Amino acid sequence: MRPVKVALLRNMSHAKLLKSVSRSFYLSMKFLPAAMREPVSLGYLLARTSDTLADTAAVSIEERSEALKKYRDAVCDEAELDGDFSIFRDALIHEGERRLLENASPILDWHRSQKRENRTLVSEVLKTITTGQQWDLDSKEVGDAETLLLYTYRVAGCVGEFWTHTGFENLGEKFADFENKSSMLESGKQLGQGLQLINILRDLHEDLANGRCYLPADELQSAGWDGGSPLRPDIVDPVFRKWLEQCRHFLRSGRTYIDKVKSRRIRFSTKLPLLLAEATADKLEAAGVEGVMTGKIKITRKEVRRAMWQSLRS
Repeated sequence: MRPVKVALLRNMSHAKLLKSVSRSFYLSMKFLPAAMREPVSLGYLLARTSDTLADTAAVSIEERSEALKKYRDAVCDEAELDGDFSIFRDALIHEGERRLLENASPILDWHRSQKRENRTLVSEVLKTITTGQQWDLDSKEVGDAETLLLYTYRVAGCVGEFWTHTGFENLGEKFADFENKSSMLESGKQLGQGLQLINILRDLHEDLANGRCYLPADELQSAGWDGGSPLRPDIVDPVFRKWLEQCRHFLRSGRTYIDKVKSRRIRFSTKLPLLLAEATADKLEAAGVEGVMTGKIKITRKEVRRAMWQSLRS
C-alpha cells in the first residue's frame, strides 16, 4: 500500500478515536489546517491517555501513579512502554477510553514518527500535564490561590502555549505575525487556564461528593469553614464568585489571542471552546452556588450549534 494511503487510513482511525473521547474538542481539531491538526490531535490523545490512567478510580492510587510515570517516560524519554493496562481497561465503562488504552502503543508509534520539532513540543507539553496529573493523585486539597493557578497552568495553561508554539512551528506567519508570539503565549496560557477553571467550577458538586475541592482552602476558611465540616453554600459562595470572575478575566484574554490569529480555520477552532466556556460561565452565574453544588450545569446541543455558527462568522 502506498505511504500516502497508509497515512490517510491512520489519520481516519485516529479521528474516530478522537471523536469517541472528546466530542466537543474534536469539533475544534477537525477544522485545523492539516499541518497543525496532526500534532495537536496527537498531543490530545496522549494527554487523554495519561488522564485516563490517572483518573481510573477502581485502580489503586499506587498503581495509577506507577502507570502514569511509565507512560510519561515512554512518551517523553522514548522508553519502552513497560506496563500492562488490562486492569485499567477492565475497570473502565467508557468505551472510548477502553479503545484509547488498547491503542496506546500505536499512538506512541505515531508520536515517534513525527518530525523532531513537533515531537519535542508534544513531549514537553505532556511532561507538564502529567506533572499536574501526578499532583492530583498525591493531593486532596488546594491550599491557596497560587497552588490553584499553578495546577490550572500544568493541566491546561501549558496547552495554550503548546497550541501557539505548534501554530508558529508548522504554519509560520500564516498562523500569526511573529512579533505577536510573546503576547500570544501569555494570552494562550490564560485561555487554557480559563477553560480549566470552568471545568473546576462546573464539576464542584461531583468533586465535593468525592471528597475533593479545588477551591483554595485558605479562602474557604476565611469565609467561615472550619476545615472539617461539610462545605455550606454560604461559605463557598464568595470564593466561587471570585474564581468565576477570574475565569471570565482569563477568557477575555483568550479573545485578544483570537484577534491575532490569521487563519479563519484556526480562529474557529480556538473560538469554539472559548464561546462554550463563556456560555457555561453564564449558566454557572445564573444557577448560583447552590445550584452548582447540587447538580451539573450542561451546555445543550442547541447552544453548541449556536457557538459553532458564531465561531464560523469570526
